[in-house]
Amino acid sequence: MQFESSSAGKAIAGLRIVGYGILVLCVFDLVDLLYPFQVFNSDWEFNTVGNLVERVGFPLIGFGLIFLGEETSRHKVERFALKPLSWALLIYAIAYLLLVPLTVSSGWRIYNQNNAKLVNQLAQQRDRTKAAQEQLGKLSDEQVKALVQRSAIGSVENLNVPQFRKQQLEGVEAQAQQVEAQLKATVAQQTQNLVKKGTKWALGAAVAGVAFLYLWSLSSWAREKKIKARPLAMSR
Repeated sequence: MQFESSSAGKAIAGLRIVGYGILVLCVFDLVDLLYPFQVFNSDWEFNTVGNLVERVGFPLIGFGLIFLGEETSRHKVERFALKPLSWALLIYAIAYLLLVPLTVSSGWRIYNQNNAKLVNQLAQQRDRTKAAQEQLGKLSDEQVKALVQRSAIGSVENLNVPQFRKQQLEGVEAQAQQVEAQLKATVAQQTQNLVKKGTKWALGAAVAGVAFLYLWSLSSWAREKKIKARPLAMSR
């Protein structure tokens, strides 16, 4: 019936408008994500890839709604926009496929930076521990007693200075080992999170790239020289 045909046409047109709206919002979001552009910043690159992959559903839905119904009930102005939008799908596909090696590259650089930072922190911690041990070892018995008396950590009467010095040195060493263990545990957790996110985002980017490529293939009709204004088929 003509009424059913008209209703279906309006429904498809409405969905296409929603698709255009989603794409416009995606452009705003893309500008916000990429500006300011911080190339060679590993953290920015890695997190930006994550944001792009996490939000890839929106442009996929937008393009899908726009190309819904192929040539059916298209306005003349709209038909001119379909060809560049179809090629935009290929650009999206290539961009997301390129995000896969970018994810691996930026993740690897972050991993190396975290390890270098750990090595530096451990070296500084060992230097501080060594300096504290050397300073404590140079103190005379009288200086140790004066230190104990000032710090009110115990009585200087019957104080076994060699035993006290040994306990303090062991305490400094134990504290240093605890700090080192905490630093290593922190870096290990960071590495685990890095691998988890990197794997998720790299696979997501690959899937998104293939999905965009498939949509580009399906929209081959939009890249033809001339798109015919096909009316919605009438139901009998």
